[in-house]
Amino acid sequence: MNCRSLAFITLSFSAAASMTWMSGPPFFGPPSLSAAERGASANERPVFDPGELESAIKADLDDAESLAADRITVEVDDSMVTLSGTVSSLMEKRRAGEIAKRTRSVQGVINQIYVEPTSRSDDEIREDVLMRLRVNDSLDRPEIVVNVENGRVAMTGKVDSLAEKRLAETAAAGVRGVVDVQNQLTVALTKPRTDDELRDEIQALIVNSVYFDDVQIRVDVEDAMVKLTGTVGSAAQKANLIEAAEIWGVKGVSADQVAIDPDRLDPTRRADRYATVTDQTIQGSLTRAFSNDPIVFPYADKITPKVESGVVTLQGAVGRLRVKEKAERLAMGIVGVMRVTNELEVRFDGDVPSDAEIIRLSQAALARSPNLDRRDFRIHSQAAHVSLYGLVESRFEKELAEWIVDGVPGVVHVNNALAIDDQWKPKADKEIRKDLERKLKFALFDTSNEIEVEVADGVAILTGEVDTWRQWQTAMNLAIEAGARDPHNLLNVRMHPPHGASRIYVPR
Repeated sequence: MNCRSLAFITLSFSAAASMTWMSGPPFFGPPSLSAAERGASANERPVFDPGELESAIKADLDDAESLAADRITVEVDDSMVTLSGTVSSLMEKRRAGEIAKRTRSVQGVINQIYVEPTSRSDDEIREDVLMRLRVNDSLDRPEIVVNVENGRVAMTGKVDSLAEKRLAETAAAGVRGVVDVQNQLTVALTKPRTDDELRDEIQALIVNSVYFDDVQIRVDVEDAMVKLTGTVGSAAQKANLIEAAEIWGVKGVSADQVAIDPDRLDPTRRADRYATVTDQTIQGSLTRAFSNDPIVFPYADKITPKVESGVVTLQGAVGRLRVKEKAERLAMGIVGVMRVTNELEVRFDGDVPSDAEIIRLSQAALARSPNLDRRDFRIHSQAAHVSLYGLVESRFEKELAEWIVDGVPGVVHVNNALAIDDQWKPKADKEIRKDLERKLKFALFDTSNEIEVEVADGVAILTGEVDTWRQWQTAMNLAIEAGARDPHNLLNVRMHPPHGASRIYVPR
């Protein structure tokens, strides 16, 4: 299983759940609302009681695996969420923030959670951060200077893209003993692109993304600085929007003028795009996505995507396992794609480490994680194909372990045989249904969704309709979060490619 649901990974395992844009100067779609119309729209929006929002966020924190939610306090004031309390790692602090951001009507999250320092010395932490950066297979020999004081990491230097800057911060945040990261890295553009080219590429990427299929965003670019304007449905979607605009050649992204309002989303925009998708448009979208992604683009000309009835097959060879996995995620995020078969080969660039060295690096990488340092892993490597054995406490830990080993240089495949020790805990059917209905209301808030929930002997049965496969999968993920055992997702998907792709496929 790949770690696609980790919220903190740009990957993102976001979540699991988790996004069409418009570009200036032309402003496609319906004209912007006047001030009077905006005021009328605001008056018609449902008002959510702060106490209800607090309860929803607290309950979602309680449901999160490997998160000490009882030590976190949630306060809501005028749709702004403040998180406080104490956690044992920076990763936990960030996960709590991501959960709050996905909640309906939340405009922003002030994360004041305190990360408890460890007994590790600053020198030990600095050495681990530097090693994490060196062996992270998503970073191309970064020129990064690291300083640590009382567990607070400051990074300076240059990277080739905003994506690498983000990845470096994620890598540092995942080291045991780090309580904060000050990311002062700058982007040194090696291949300048024109503002018009950047604007057109970002606009096209958004138009063809399943994550932004009913939003209206304007894209402006000046001196490689991107300005986004419009409306999205959640704080999490806004964060994803910023990340999506961080294509190679971009120096910075501003989204200060992007409003959050789930009640102003336009499902008709989604319907129009799904109605016109073809294998040919999917093919073009794949080429554009691979050519613009900062991680994949060096290998874009070595990837041959084939599309038939919405099913994508990726063929070719790339130099890193992370590139192979990122290419698959990019493909799954394109409108009209029903399934991805990833046949990419990994042929490691440079000197291939021995299996013994890969095992050593993998063990050390897992030991640096604040979530996994106390776990006992057995690692086997044969011809750079790594197998992981041992016990972990949650699906989150299992997926995190795989993601960490994915990034070890030389690894071409990971077989995740880790067993989850924390088995399903019995939960009353009434409570599962109540929790799932709450999650559907606050985390899957698209008004076009019509979902009925029944629970019998811990098994949740979902019936009704949603628009897209992404919503289908999100509903499944939320059912698991709510404590359901082996949920049955019988939801009908309204909008699917009109070229006969099978509905039997269960997306990840």
